[in-house]
Amino acid sequence: MSRSRPAMQPLITLKSMKKRVSWSSVHKQANTDWQGVAALDSTYFTLHGSTPGGKFWHLNGQKPIRFRPNKSQQLHVYAAISAHGKTVLHFASGTTGLKPQYSRVTKQGQTVKLVGVGAQEFQELMWEKLVPETRQLFNAAGAGEPTFLLDNAPAHAAKATKKFLADKGVQVMPNWPSNSPDLNPIENVWGIMKQQVYRQQYTKLEELKAAVLLAWAALPQSTLRNLMAGMHKRVEKLILCAGVVRSGLHSLRGVPQCVGK
Repeated sequence: MSRSRPAMQPLITLKSMKKRVSWSSVHKQANTDWQGVAALDSTYFTLHGSTPGGKFWHLNGQKPIRFRPNKSQQLHVYAAISAHGKTVLHFASGTTGLKPQYSRVTKQGQTVKLVGVGAQEFQELMWEKLVPETRQLFNAAGAGEPTFLLDNAPAHAAKATKKFLADKGVQVMPNWPSNSPDLNPIENVWGIMKQQVYRQQYTKLEELKAAVLLAWAALPQSTLRNLMAGMHKRVEKLILCAGVVRSGLHSLRGVPQCVGK
């Protein structure tokens, strides 16, 4: 018997596996130019996440203290990465302290405030910040118009969002397979950042925010280039593994491994 951390892999069905293989095959056959792609997504950094378990060095006779916040506090961030650089890290709804500015109408006709990012906020975030920032990176590199890689989060996949982006001329990679964070290279960036940020404990959200911004600023351009360049191997590996892989989300290249191998 031995103890070890469970390996990370997507929760997928047979149908999802087939879609993942199909999506990867399309991009392998097309020899997709991943230098022209910007990977975009969001993630959360939580204050309680900065109080990891494990053993700590301490003086004899003293016990280490692990701080726990009185209530859960978190940061919800959005950004895009590419081989040509990264956008600004944007804080969105779901971040503790940000007052809800968006609402939706329920089936009962009631208007309720959204606590997370909805389609309207995502559209505004894309058009006002992420799209122009990404285009600026691509223009500076002489790379032309970017194609955005978006997952199937409700705000991203909403019909209103798809129409909005199409009307604005924003190119989006089609047919993203569900439950496939291992295919999005920005997930590797989040994993790398969290390893760095959560090395220490924070007692205030402002401290956590400062650490997150510092980790984002410190990301080497070489890491972003390697992640995007590794997409060819990533799709090839997924085809080889019939759609079931260990994600390797904390690695610098993000090339997954077949489950059971």
